[in-house]
Amino acid sequence: MLTSLFLINYQGIAQEKVTIKYFQYYRGDGILAYNFFVGPDAGGFNTSVKGFGSGVIDYFAGQNGFDIMDIGTEKFFVSLGAGLAILKYRFSNNLIFSQSENDMTSWKADPDITHNYINTFFGYGKSKLVTTSIYFPVDLNLVIGNNLTFIVGGYLDLNVTARYKMKYLDGEDKVKEIIRSAEFRNFNPSTTKFSVKAALYHKKWNIGLSASYCVTPFFKPGKGPDIHEARISATYILKGLNEVFRKKI
Repeated sequence: MLTSLFLINYQGIAQEKVTIKYFQYYRGDGILAYNFFVGPDAGGFNTSVKGFGSGVIDYFAGQNGFDIMDIGTEKFFVSLGAGLAILKYRFSNNLIFSQSENDMTSWKADPDITHNYINTFFGYGKSKLVTTSIYFPVDLNLVIGNNLTFIVGGYLDLNVTARYKMKYLDGEDKVKEIIRSAEFRNFNPSTTKFSVKAALYHKKWNIGLSASYCVTPFFKPGKGPDIHEARISATYILKGLNEVFRKKI
C-alpha cells in the first residue's frame, strides 16, 4: 500500500527540495483511545471501557511527543522523535498476580466473593494497570493530495514505571490495594519494547486515526502470560512547534 501511494506521488516528491527541519511537529493522543491486549493469553486480560480506564475519555493518559528532526520534502519525509506515554488498562476481570518458585508470573480472577468491584462508569471498584514510559518513534510521512497524510513507522519504548491498582468494597469499607512499580518489576514485565504504528491524518484539520501493536510481549517470554499490547486512538498533529521554540528563546 505504501509503495503504491509513493509511486502516485513520486513526480511531485521528486521536484521538491530535501531539507532538514527541527521541532517541526507535536503529536499526541489520549482523549479518545482504547488500549487492549492480543495474544494466546489475552482472554484473561480483556479490558473494559467502563470508567476512566483503558484510555477512553481520559485526559491524564496517552502518548504525547514531538519531532526532534524531520528529513525530506514537504510531501515525503522521515521524522525522528521522542515522547512520554502514560497508558492505562482497566481489566474486565479483577485480576490477582502471583509468582511461583521458578520465577514464573501467573494470574487469576479475584476469587473472594466479598470483594465488590462495582464495575460501572462511576463505581468505586476497578482493577487497573498503569504504565509510564519514554518512547522514540521513527516514522515515514507521506502527504496524499491536499488533505491526507499517511504515516507508518515504529518506536522504541523504555518503561519507567508500571503499577497495578485494585479498588473494591468489603462490606461498607472502601479498600485500595496497589502493587507499586518496584514490586511489579518482580512479575517480569518487559522494560524495553518495540512497536509498529500506522496513522492517517486529515492535513487541514490536523486530526486522524492511529493504530499500534507492540511486537515485544508485555511480560518477558517464558516468564509470564503471553500477551501483546495494542492501541487504537484518535490523534492529532500540531505544526509549527519550531516557531514556538524560537519565540521562547
